[in-house]
Amino acid sequence: MTKRTHWPWAAAAVACSAFALLAWSATSGQAAPAAVAAPSQLPAVSLPQVRIDSMDLSGWPHVKLLATVLDGRGAPVELKHLLRLDILDGSKKASVASKQNPALVSFEKGVALDRRKDAKLGPRAEAGVGLDLVLVVQGYASTVEPLMQQRIRDAVAAAFKPLGKGDRVNLVWYGDRVYQATGLKNFDTRLVDVEKREVLDKCKEALLQAHSGGPITLGPAATKDNPAPEPGTDLCGLQGDAGKLAALAKNAPFEGAFPRLFNLGPPFYELTRYCGTPGGALSGFGNFTKEEYSHAKQEREDAALRGEPVDFDTSAIDQALQVLIRDGKPANRKAIVVLSDGRDGWVWDYTTCAEHPPAPCNAYDPAGSANTGRLAAMTDRQQLVERHRLQTEMRACMERDQLLTRRVGLMQKLFHDKAAQWIGLARAADIHFYAVGIHRTGLPTSPFDLDRLHLLAARTGGTYREVDDNMPAIAAVGRTMSEVTGQLAIEFTHQAPDDVPEKFSARLSVRLDPKVEATENPGTQLASEPLTLALPLHKSILHQLIDVGWSLLVKIQMLVGYEVYVILGWIVTIGAMLLSLLVIVLLAKKLFGRKPAAGKA
Repeated sequence: MTKRTHWPWAAAAVACSAFALLAWSATSGQAAPAAVAAPSQLPAVSLPQVRIDSMDLSGWPHVKLLATVLDGRGAPVELKHLLRLDILDGSKKASVASKQNPALVSFEKGVALDRRKDAKLGPRAEAGVGLDLVLVVQGYASTVEPLMQQRIRDAVAAAFKPLGKGDRVNLVWYGDRVYQATGLKNFDTRLVDVEKREVLDKCKEALLQAHSGGPITLGPAATKDNPAPEPGTDLCGLQGDAGKLAALAKNAPFEGAFPRLFNLGPPFYELTRYCGTPGGALSGFGNFTKEEYSHAKQEREDAALRGEPVDFDTSAIDQALQVLIRDGKPANRKAIVVLSDGRDGWVWDYTTCAEHPPAPCNAYDPAGSANTGRLAAMTDRQQLVERHRLQTEMRACMERDQLLTRRVGLMQKLFHDKAAQWIGLARAADIHFYAVGIHRTGLPTSPFDLDRLHLLAARTGGTYREVDDNMPAIAAVGRTMSEVTGQLAIEFTHQAPDDVPEKFSARLSVRLDPKVEATENPGTQLASEPLTLALPLHKSILHQLIDVGWSLLVKIQMLVGYEVYVILGWIVTIGAMLLSLLVIVLLAKKLFGRKPAAGKA
């Protein structure tokens, strides 16, 4: 019986192995550069578009699908403009209904044909499918002027508006630190630093309380307008009040020059990540001096050895995935929406490298002795033009010297390894990334900053949109959120389940109203890529009884405790052996006992 109690640990190991395999398979068969491909190398998003986002076969032969249908503008299509939708066998090549591939079920403007009462098509929210969403937003201050900060706040407010009843959300806000919202008492009025010891301890306690199944007592006192959370609620997880999060975003801090979207490379106090010792400070967390940084590094190494939490160890993407994987409901739609310029790490990297250029590039240093006297003899306007020319030449020199190229290559390798894990986890947990990239004009940024966001969206079934930093992001965020919330829910019962092999494959074929297609050839038939899943295994009655028996034994062990459970096990075992021995003796007497002789009384 002891062996049985160890099975959950084996299951956990199998799950971890599965996640690792999925992360590997997300990029297997591709060379490393494929994971850092530029948007031009990724498949272009053509509109209009149709795709199957998820499929549920747990109630086989009843099938449930979540699908996205976008018109020529990239907006979700209303049912009245969905002239026809056919569900086809995805294992066959034909992408339109035909004799070779007849439709399993068909809908016209949302109504099932052939009076199929088992088939339904409607908006996700009306079908009772909830949405679990984490919004990841950049909140660093350096190089982000006040006007841009206000545009980001406006976009966050717009993102929460389409959410409805039953939808749950959280906000991950990142700069030098990573923040998120909680429902904890004393922490429910602001975004909290996820790496602070007091927050970590409280969130661990909240998770244990959620798993206990009992009442939730760690939140604020219940009121008429705000009742107590239901049992099972993780107060550090997804929140049901989107309006509260929108209000918190209005006061979220913009700070620092070290955004931790991906947290690539060593932490900020590791001087090895810089071309030289940079000037200035990092939002009060440490001065950029060798002495200060050596002390900061030693403090954090000592804390790690003591098993204490260490600052600057996580990323905004890690935190968003953790919240969704830990608290997302299996039947709900799960998504991460990122609003960011994609920058990660020290935003003044080029400037720091320019302050410490390699020897061949010193000739272009405006502060160098060779140029100081020459610049002093120029007019102010001439100095401005010449300084700009020298800086341009210096950057070109550093690129020729491969100083910046080597640094970008190192960061790309680190991103490649992390992205493989994130994509694997997202696919395993049915999480889709969506991104709105803010293209920063006039700043010396890496060409890969936005490519990384594009990649995560493309590889997990989401979409990527881009805006200029001179344009409000509110429209792009609103369009992204309408896509995330505007899915279609489809249900039907397969009419010939016995004819299907071990796997079931489905494909959508759609014809839209020409008014919303916005294409050169209106009235064309759109088809999704097929989605294939293995059919669920149906256990025999014997196996079901065995599972019920093991489950009962585990509950008894949890109820009486391990020691009493072992004693009871021995008593039951000995009793069963004695009973078996008694039965054997009685059978032996009956079979081999002496019979009376014939003719005798």
